[in-house]
Amino acid sequence: MKIDTLIVHADLFTMQGKGVGYIDNGAVAIDAGKIVAVGPTDQLQKEYTAEERIDATNKMVLPGFVDAHLHSYWGILRGVAQDTSMWMHKGVGPFRRYLTDENRLAGSKMNILEGLAAGTTTFCDYSTPILDIAQFYKQLGARARLTCFIKEVPDVLDTLQEDDLYPFEPAIGEKTLHENLELVDRWHGYDDNRITATLGPQGPDFLSVDLMKKVKNIANEKQLKIHMHVAQAARETKQMVGRYNKRSIAFLDEIGYLDDSLIAVHLTDATKEEVELLVEREASMVVCSGAIGIIRGEVPPACSFLEAGGNVGLGSDQSTGNNCNQMINEMKLTALFNKIKYKNPEVLPAWKVLRMATVEGAKAVGLGDEIGSLEVGKKADIVFVDLTAKTMQPVIKSPMRNHVPNLVYSARGHEVCRVLVNGQTLYENGKYLTVNEEDIVDQCQRFATETTEKVTKEHFRITNAYEFMKQGQL
Repeated sequence: MKIDTLIVHADLFTMQGKGVGYIDNGAVAIDAGKIVAVGPTDQLQKEYTAEERIDATNKMVLPGFVDAHLHSYWGILRGVAQDTSMWMHKGVGPFRRYLTDENRLAGSKMNILEGLAAGTTTFCDYSTPILDIAQFYKQLGARARLTCFIKEVPDVLDTLQEDDLYPFEPAIGEKTLHENLELVDRWHGYDDNRITATLGPQGPDFLSVDLMKKVKNIANEKQLKIHMHVAQAARETKQMVGRYNKRSIAFLDEIGYLDDSLIAVHLTDATKEEVELLVEREASMVVCSGAIGIIRGEVPPACSFLEAGGNVGLGSDQSTGNNCNQMINEMKLTALFNKIKYKNPEVLPAWKVLRMATVEGAKAVGLGDEIGSLEVGKKADIVFVDLTAKTMQPVIKSPMRNHVPNLVYSARGHEVCRVLVNGQTLYENGKYLTVNEEDIVDQCQRFATETTEKVTKEHFRITNAYEFMKQGQL
C-alpha cells in the first residue's frame, strides 16, 4: 500500500494502553495527515511503500506534547515579574498598561516558537490579540485550541488594595465576549480541526453572575468547552467570598458550570472536597506547576484530582511567571514539586507525567479522540528526541528502559530534533520550515525594548524588582 510517510527504526512510545506503549524498533505509517498503522519496523516495511521514509535510528519517537494552558503573549515581557508576591498586581500590573496588540503578538510568536522547538504540537492558547495569533498558528502549521479573556474588570488591578473588590464594567464584558465569539465563528474547526476555539471567562471573580450565565448558555448551545481559571489563589477566594459569600467552586456549581465542558485551570486554592466534586461532575484540570511554584510558592492539587479519577493536563501558563513555555520543564517540575509536597519519591513517576503531557492532556482539553497517542485514526502529531544528546545518554533498554526518566528529569528541550503536525514536518534540526525565525526574534526584541522604555519610574516602583535594582541585586 502506498502512503505519504513511513517512520522506521524508532524507539517508539505510543502512549497506548495504561502506560507508555513501548515498541522496540517501531514504525509509524502516515497518510493524509493521519496514522494508518503502528507496529514493528519489519512488519510495516513489508506492508507500506512511502513517498517519504524517515529513519528514526537513535531517536525516541512519541506523540507531540499538549500545552493545555498558556498565555503566549506574555512572552514580550519574559522575566520581569518573578520573585514577587501579588504577581498580578505588583508583578505584571505596572507593565500591562504599556502593552499594545502589536507587541503582544510579537511576544506570542516568540513563545510559540519556543514551545514548538521543545516538542509542543498542541497549544491551548488563552491570549490576546487572539485573531492575529490564530493567523500565526495557521501559518506555522501547529495545532491550536484558542480562547481569549472574557471579563468585566478593567485594567486597574495594580491600583487596588488587597481587600478591594474588583469593579465590573458591563461594556468590557460585551466587548470581550464578542471577540471570543468572533474567534469561534472564524476559526473553530479550521483545517480539519487543526485550529479550534473554546470560551474563556477569565475566572468567576472577573465576571458578573449575568455574564457568567450568558457564557454558559452559549457554550451549551454551540457545544464548546469552557477554559477558565478556577480557585487559582487565595486572592480569588477572597473576592468570591466578599462578593457572594461563597467559594468559587460552590458558586460555579450553583450556576451550572460543573460538567464535562469545564477545563478548570490551577485549582490551587481548592479543597479536597471541591476537587472530588469537580471530578464527580466530569470537569478536567490543568496544572501549571512552574508558574504557580514561582508566583505562589504552592503546589496545586493535581495528585488529589488524579486520585479521584479525573483527567489532568499540564500547562506552561506564561513566561512572565513561569519564565518558559516548555512541556519538558512542566513534566519535571510537576513530578518534583509533588514528591517534595508529599515527601514521597514514588509520587507522580516519570511515565505518569509524560502521559499528562500527551494522552491525558489531550483528554483534559477535549481532544483525546484526535491526538495524544500514536494509534490508528489519530492525527500524526509526532515528536523525535535525539537519543545521542548528552542529556539522554546512555540509552539503557535492559533490564529496564531509561528513556522516559531521562526525558523527564534530564532533558532540557533542545533534544527535540523533529516535530510533525498532521504528518507535516514543521521543525527539523534547529530550523523552522514554515516561518522566519530571525524576523520573529528581531521583532520581539524591538517591541520589548520599545515597551519597557515607556515604563515610568512611578509605576516601576510598584514592583519588587525596583528594590532589587536599587540595591544592585539584578
